[in-house]
Amino acid sequence: MTRSEDGLSFGRTMGVRFVLRACESKKPGTEIEFPFEQARIVLGRGVASDVRIPHRTVSELHATVQLRGDAWQIVDAGSTNGTKLNGQALDPDRAKRLRDGDVIALGAYEFSFHPGVLVLEPVSAERTAELARRLLRDAHRARGEAIAPPRLCVVSGSNTGATLEIRPAPSRASIGSGRQCALMLADPSIAAEHAEIVRDAEGVTVRRLEDNPIEFGGQVVRSRRLRDGDEVSLGDTRLFFEEPAQIAIDALKNEPDLPLSALVPVPVEGCAPQLGAAETRLLEPTSGMHDYALSGRSEADILIYGLAAIVLIASALGLMILMR
Repeated sequence: MTRSEDGLSFGRTMGVRFVLRACESKKPGTEIEFPFEQARIVLGRGVASDVRIPHRTVSELHATVQLRGDAWQIVDAGSTNGTKLNGQALDPDRAKRLRDGDVIALGAYEFSFHPGVLVLEPVSAERTAELARRLLRDAHRARGEAIAPPRLCVVSGSNTGATLEIRPAPSRASIGSGRQCALMLADPSIAAEHAEIVRDAEGVTVRRLEDNPIEFGGQVVRSRRLRDGDEVSLGDTRLFFEEPAQIAIDALKNEPDLPLSALVPVPVEGCAPQLGAAETRLLEPTSGMHDYALSGRSEADILIYGLAAIVLIASALGLMILMR
């Protein structure tokens, strides 16, 4: 909190900003900013990370950035692929001073560090989770793929089976019995405009309109930030919330770290190795692991296997001739 000479608070805090981008795309819009005002920031793949990167080349707890006195420092936490500062690998558990504009590389991602910036709205836990989902979507989009958007599904009531796909933030969509609603429900217990869905930088929220009741967990609520698997009730209609990007992130939770050497390198100027097609499957549920193991074999391995097969066939033919 900063103060003027007469002691009045302005509600503005000086902090740090990380500008992160995946190293697999130079397309506009792939940079994501993380502003913070706290003195310790955790970088990693785990749910407790302040900067959460949903990728197996990033360890659950990868590194920490901390303010010591008047200097910012970074410490690698013994991560599988290590941490690089301006291209130089850091020794695990040994602090290194950070300066404005420094570039930090974690796995297949990198970001720049900027201290002494004005932080009007620091990153919340909800926004950290939403940014992680955006990172995952951007990674798939860079390969010409797509993860389905979040959606509400009607699971009970007269409109069972109907769905509402939620547009990217910022967006709003109304739910009710009126024809003007994005999700129209033929339920006499629902008002013409009963509730609205709001998607912002922190995720998806359902809010009641006027005094129309919304129930969550048997309790009437004014609004609710939705998470994958949540159910809400409007009148006699029950809705189920699905967030495919979160499902993919959760699938990575118990997966081992992936060494950078296992990636298919596609050089990008000033960045770590890009991801190949094989790594795309690692961002999906674990059913793709067997396919990745097969596709990861080198041309040299295939040549060796081929020669071995020829030798075995020739040996078998020779044995058959001798036995005649």
